[in-house]
This record gives sequence, structure tokens and C-alpha cells, in this order.
Amino acid sequence: MIQKSIQRLADSQYSPAQLFFGFSFWLILIPPISAFLGMHYYGWSLGIGDPIRLPLTESIAITIFYFLALIAGFFITALTIKWMSTVYAPKATLKDAFAVVTVVTTPIMLGGIAHLYPSILFHVIVLSPIFALSGYLIFASIPVLLKTDYDRGIFMGCSLFGFISTAGISLLGISAIAWVHGIGPNLGV
Repeated sequence: MIQKSIQRLADSQYSPAQLFFGFSFWLILIPPISAFLGMHYYGWSLGIGDPIRLPLTESIAITIFYFLALIAGFFITALTIKWMSTVYAPKATLKDAFAVVTVVTTPIMLGGIAHLYPSILFHVIVLSPIFALSGYLIFASIPVLLKTDYDRGIFMGCSLFGFISTAGISLLGISAIAWVHGIGPNLGV
């Protein structure tokens, strides 16, 4: 079923703008909106003590920056795929790179609904299999969408997986540094 859906996407005619604004943009809205509702109305639970609730202005600011980070991540990843394709998939276009990012991020964006219940343990349990599915989709979609052979697709998938992992860890580090220097929510700690 997944392979048929990927093949159907590869065979369809669309522009990168149509794919982004017709599908991906709406998916990218799910995690920030869910996070806003969860952090403002329920509060983050670390498993000890009372949940941490943020004021409305801080919740809105975090939601906006979360949305902008997801948009930036989408475009940076698509451009990175296009750049990598010169080695691994010379026939690939920017449209194909947008398609790969859309396929890979769809489960993650849909899994963003988990932010409605902001608990660290709940997120680990719910999002772990979703990230595993996205990892599978990297390797399943690249050969089909970028029109390359299976071996080059696997090599590019490994490179892309490394890029995405490094970018995610870097974002966590940047967030931690920003919070230490007073840029972020005031948690009173």
C-alpha cells in the first residue's frame, strides 16, 4: 500500500508550490496548533510535580516559532535533497525533493496530534514508532520519487538520515542555549 501511494505520487503532475500549499502546509499546522492547545490548557508534565503551564503570550510565541521552524526545516531538507541528488539521483528535480520531504514528514506531522497531551513519557511511547515509520519511508521513497536505482537510493537515504538527525540534535542544542540565555519561556526556575 505504501509503495503504491509513493508510485502514484511519483506519477502525478504537480509543481512544488502545489504540493507544498495544497498538502504539506496544512500538515505542518498540526503540531504547532496541538502544542499550543496542550501547553496552554494542560501544561507540560515531566512526570514529577504539577504540570508546567505557560501564559497565553508565551504559548503563542512558541507556537509561531515552532511553525516557522517546521517550515524552514521543510525547505532546507528539500534543498538538501536536491543538492544531494547531483551525486545520487541526477535526474531528480526540486519537485521530486519536495515529494520526498512530504512523504517522509507526513507521519510525523500527523503524530503531532500527540502534543495535545504534553507528557514526555506519552510522547516517547507514541512518537517512537512514528519516527521508525518515517525512517522506513526515507528508504522506500527515494528510489521511486528521485528516479534512481535502489543502491544509490539507499546511500542517499543514509546520507539524508544523517543530515536530519544532525539537524534535529542541533535544533535541541540551539534551543537549550537560547533558554539558558533568557530567550524562551520564563519557567521560574
